[in-house]
Amino acid sequence: MRAMTEGLGDRATAAPAGTATALLHRIRDHLRTDHVTFGELLDHLGERAPGFLLVLLSIPAIVPTPGVPAGLVFGTVLALVSLQMIAGQQALYVPGWLSRRRVSSGVVHGMLVRAVPVMDRIERWLAPRYAALTRPAMLRPLGFLVLVMGVLIALPIPFGNTVPGIAVLVIALGLIMRDGLAVAAGVALSLLAVAVSAGLIAAGYWMVVTATA
Repeated sequence: MRAMTEGLGDRATAAPAGTATALLHRIRDHLRTDHVTFGELLDHLGERAPGFLLVLLSIPAIVPTPGVPAGLVFGTVLALVSLQMIAGQQALYVPGWLSRRRVSSGVVHGMLVRAVPVMDRIERWLAPRYAALTRPAMLRPLGFLVLVMGVLIALPIPFGNTVPGIAVLVIALGLIMRDGLAVAAGVALSLLAVAVSAGLIAAGYWMVVTATA
């Protein structure tokens, strides 16, 4: 397992505590077996704010995860989490059948290797500002956006995971870093994701109609 820690370098010590990058390093450090369950990954969040959970769920939609139906699994969980955000729940719950799902630790590590440098670069641009957009009351309206993004990620739309995943990630990082500007950017990306997904669906429908005409 020591070899699995290679590739992330020594950035764990450089990542400030409380950031999403530090969270991903902590998860990396606890990969001690060949397989890890989804519930075990979530356990590392402890009582963290919903933003950390959204980060963990959005990464597989952006980073390819061979052998895992990432869109279906993580999109479904995002939708479930969003419903709890809309309901105003502070302690987020994931069904047992999802928390028991096993994933190769090698797959998780490979995902982290690709995600951590990107996350680190994004977080360097974030800072506390426009606090009104990050207050707890915003979780409910943002939950509606996350719900739509989760559905789009779960749908079998070719190349349809990336933009919704990025939108959720930016919103999540904005909540974690108390950056209202990032939250606003995530909302804009969510609207773009809806437009892109609608375009992909329309294009796919047109291709099917054309082929069968």
